[in-house]
Amino acid sequence: MKTTRTAVAVSIALLVALSSALAVACNGTVVSAGSAQNGKSVSLHVGDQLLVSLKANTTTGFAWKIRSVKRAVLKPHSIKYVPNPNPKHLVGAGGTYKLQLKALAKGTTTLRLKYLRSGGEVGSSYALRVIVS
Repeated sequence: MKTTRTAVAVSIALLVALSSALAVACNGTVVSAGSAQNGKSVSLHVGDQLLVSLKANTTTGFAWKIRSVKRAVLKPHSIKYVPNPNPKHLVGAGGTYKLQLKALAKGTTTLRLKYLRSGGEVGSSYALRVIVS
């Protein structure tokens, strides 16, 4: 009876460890970048996620937009604006744009972003060289 319980416990532990390893292998690693990486390079592996976080303020009419990227190498997954905590509900409080991309294939690309206002006015630019191996 005791050996059966031990065998079941070992089997469950192995299953949990294998499931965790499989989840990491399928989802890859999340690599973060921000304004400090502007003009620099980052290395990813196929399957990794790139999360770019850039300060913004939508009340000014500006938004971060992808201008260019080799989508066969790095595929945009989502772009969302996350407001900063604003418990006093102050008008004009800023936030952060979060761009999530997935490394699809080996190669090199430059992710180019522009902080644009409707009408085409450019506020800032961002470039990140991405090397996927």
